[in-house]
Amino acid sequence: MTRDRSRPLWWLCVLFGAAVIAFGVWFGGVIPTRTCSGPVPPGVSALLVFQLARTPAEIEAVFGQLGNPCRDGMIAAMDHANVVDLVAFIATYGAFLACFFLALLRTGAGGAVRVGFATVGAALAFDVLETATQLYISGALPGGTASLALLTIGSRGKFLALAGVGWCAGAAMIGRGRLVGRIAGVTCFIGGLLVLPGLVYAPARAGLSAGNALVWVVMLLYAAAAGLRR
Repeated sequence: MTRDRSRPLWWLCVLFGAAVIAFGVWFGGVIPTRTCSGPVPPGVSALLVFQLARTPAEIEAVFGQLGNPCRDGMIAAMDHANVVDLVAFIATYGAFLACFFLALLRTGAGGAVRVGFATVGAALAFDVLETATQLYISGALPGGTASLALLTIGSRGKFLALAGVGWCAGAAMIGRGRLVGRIAGVTCFIGGLLVLPGLVYAPARAGLSAGNALVWVVMLLYAAAAGLRR
């Protein structure tokens, strides 16, 4: 009975996960792979550099100084990506993560799942703050002290919360037993850990995207397998 109650949620999780992948492909075609000051390291996008900027100089490194021919195009690309993020993507990945934890809850999983719900909510709130602040800054470059402080809170809070989502998902998978579930759970823990260095060490920033991608792919595959299990 428990398995039957959870199966529709597993498949709903898979559906939202597929939509997250579709958004990821779209973002990959819209977000510039270099800033107005030059190329970025592999695994890092101009949007990620913008998200992690903390000073006016770092913002201008993304958008260029006033009069830079790259500036208007970069503003347009960032605004396009951030509007779609704010209007649709945040809700979509939030639904994907929430369905995953709700399905686990219906299987009888306990504490880690409830903490997971809370971290999903925190990640969404921080992401809304981050994205709304980015839209404000791109319209008032290079931003002021208050807006850059809000961007720092939003971006760091989002990535830390998403790392927490990975750890909670991993703990729940391990708690359900089975070898494959334990391997998936450990992989989610590793994905969450990959996020942390990128928040404090610029050369490790590729780990922010890679860590979250690893966690989400494992969660998607786990949800699909759980939906198929009889």
